[in-house]
Amino acid sequence: MRAGIMQPYFMPYIGYWQRIHAVDVHVVFDDVNYIRRGWMHRNRILINGSIHYLNLPIQKASQNKKINDTWIAADK
Repeated sequence: MRAGIMQPYFMPYIGYWQRIHAVDVHVVFDDVNYIRRGWMHRNRILINGSIHYLNLPIQKASQNKKINDTWIAADK
C-alpha cells in the first residue's frame, strides 16, 4: 500500500492531484502550524500573460495556530 501525506492547498497545483492519483491512501495533514506566507490560502494565475494572485482572506492568521484551527474570514 502506498500512502501520500500533504498539507491542504487553495486551488492545488497539478502535481498535488497527480500524487493523489498515484497513491492508495491520501491523508490531508492539517494538524500542523499554519504558514502565513505559504500557499494554503493563496495561488496565482495568468491573465493575459501577467501573474495575478488569488487570496482567501484568513481570520486572525497566525503561525502559532494549527491549519485545522484557521478559518476563512466571512466578512471580507
